[in-house]
Amino acid sequence: RITGWLDHLRGSPSAPFIILGGYIVGSLVLVPITLMILATAFAFGPLAGSAYSLVGCLLAAVITYAVGRILGRDKVRRLAGSRLDRVKRRLADHGFVTMLTVRVVPIAPYTVVNIVAGAFHIRFRDFIFGTILGMAPGILAITVFERQLEVAIREPGAGSLGLLAAVVAAIVFIVIMFRKRLGDNEEVVDYRLSDS
Repeated sequence: RITGWLDHLRGSPSAPFIILGGYIVGSLVLVPITLMILATAFAFGPLAGSAYSLVGCLLAAVITYAVGRILGRDKVRRLAGSRLDRVKRRLADHGFVTMLTVRVVPIAPYTVVNIVAGAFHIRFRDFIFGTILGMAPGILAITVFERQLEVAIREPGAGSLGLLAAVVAAIVFIVIMFRKRLGDNEEVVDYRLSDS
């Protein structure tokens, strides 16, 4: 049923609007961004899926950043509690580098980071460029993983399963290296761990 719906969606001229609208609605109701990227890759393949995912993530980020701006610091502080001050301080102190870091090494759900960035007036330019550069590698990794998973399911065998294992190992290795590198250079990870 899902495959049939996705096949119908692929052929529809309104597909881009439906997908991008899905990212906006999904972010407002706190659907994990990774699930939305996986669904998009499944529906549209690696190239179109990556493009739709990046644009969808950006639209969702801008909308939820605006929600944070509208709500303001006091309301967001009341909703988020004491952990917020550390996140806010870190975002405000380092702008672009920190936005890039929190996209690669998430300290909170995607939507929450966007709302906090808006509420505490993180420079919009830093927010957007940090989001683009921080999200693009992850989107690419997720779409490559999804494509190889699909191949392994449709054509199970030693070759396809071995390639899937290699893709997973490469993604895990890259994520660990990014986290270590960014964790060493930025203290974002430190307060995330200290609160957990």
